[in-house]
Amino acid sequence: MKTKPQVQFITKEEGCSLCDDAFAELESAMDYVDFDLDIIKIRQGDALWEKYWDKIPVILINGKEAFKYRTSRDALIRKLK
Repeated sequence: MKTKPQVQFITKEEGCSLCDDAFAELESAMDYVDFDLDIIKIRQGDALWEKYWDKIPVILINGKEAFKYRTSRDALIRKLK
């Protein structure tokens, strides 16, 4: 049995418009592909802040950076399959 992809959505604690757009694409992809989603909200001082603050939103698939700034439902589906 194939395991579900693990998706981490890294966003700013206070949110952002690009984050909202990327999350909408993630929600849409859920209708087509089964995956586990973990939402990580970061703020200055967090361990992930230095690595990702200037790339937000960031989407990791199985621990690997798959998207930064923008994505689309179709691009997500392709990477998740």
